[in-house]
Amino acid sequence: MWEDTQIHSLSHASLRALIESRIPAVRIDNFATHEEMQRLLAGLLEHACRTSSIKQVARLGISQYEQGVRASKQAYFALARQLDENFSRIFAQSFPPVQRLIGKLSEVGFDAEIMSEPGLGSYFAGNGKLRNGFSPIHVDFAAQDSDGWAIGAASAQLAWNLYLRVSEQGGELLLWDKLWSPEDDVHQVPDSYFYTEAVVGGARMLSVDVQPGEVIIINSRNYHAVGEARDRLAFGSFISAFEDGRLRFWS
Repeated sequence: MWEDTQIHSLSHASLRALIESRIPAVRIDNFATHEEMQRLLAGLLEHACRTSSIKQVARLGISQYEQGVRASKQAYFALARQLDENFSRIFAQSFPPVQRLIGKLSEVGFDAEIMSEPGLGSYFAGNGKLRNGFSPIHVDFAAQDSDGWAIGAASAQLAWNLYLRVSEQGGELLLWDKLWSPEDDVHQVPDSYFYTEAVVGGARMLSVDVQPGEVIIINSRNYHAVGEARDRLAFGSFISAFEDGRLRFWS
């Protein structure tokens, strides 16, 4: 349960509290300059046009669940190697957000780096997400669906987003003070990743207005959603937290 409903600044103590779901979120202000964000945004949108991926909610990258769990490990890691090359060019023209955040987590005392899978190499880490519409109530927790993957052994999972462009109205981040548990799946909408509102009935909810240039980190096992948005573009990934203290990035 949350100890308060504040968005905390990054420190070792605040991130540990987030991993333990004792606070709703951590914020890093001024993570990137306006110029850096514009260059990154331009590179991501150019990639989206080349791959014809702009739609209601576009993922500019890959998904371990879609290309891995629903396909195969081999397919996911082959795509990961390909996208690492493509995104390296985007970062060379802007800045590397994942490596910058890894550096900030290292500065406050965490062992942080990109996740790897024995025998298959590094995971891909860092998707752009272009959103028109809303994201319904859901959770993201690899232990829920990634048995046999290294990330499936994590004890907790975080998600972070750098907001590059936000809606003039709407697009707020909605967080609930409730962690997913297996019995909640009776409320999951069939053949989908999201849940009916009954799953968070009675739980505290926090609405967070997001701003360009900031990073918000949440515990992605907490139920969350995104309000109606137009042309909202963010960049981020998941972070698996392990019992031995390791933090590992992946998408």
